[in-house]
Amino acid sequence: MVNAFPHNLLKRAIKFNQCAPPDGSIIPPTKLKVTLSPEVPVAGQMNKVTISGKFTEDITENTELVVAFIDSNRDPIDEPTKLPACTGSGCSIKVGEQYTQTVEIQTPDSIPHSTDMFIVIGNSKTDVIGCANAEL
Repeated sequence: MVNAFPHNLLKRAIKFNQCAPPDGSIIPPTKLKVTLSPEVPVAGQMNKVTISGKFTEDITENTELVVAFIDSNRDPIDEPTKLPACTGSGCSIKVGEQYTQTVEIQTPDSIPHSTDMFIVIGNSKTDVIGCANAEL
């Protein structure tokens, strides 16, 4: 038999899934398309995150983009990264228009086993417009 098992250090691509509906709702937010570079986040390093989607609400200068790393107890590993979802004169993205944003984020110094990465776009803690999550 020749090397039937994959190498232990071989990392898999991250697959982002749709988030569950917010509390009090049965409708999940729009699933975001997310790509990472590098493809698998490395603890303590910068990571380029590209987010895209079409939404059922406008994106404005008040809309936030939040990136959070959550442990298996559902607690944040570090303070979530909060950024404007869009900036500049072309900031207003109307319902149904394509949204794409690329940002650089710092990953936590430690990424424990069973860590989830959440990408959220919203106007407040309760108004989630788009979301995606993945197990790292």
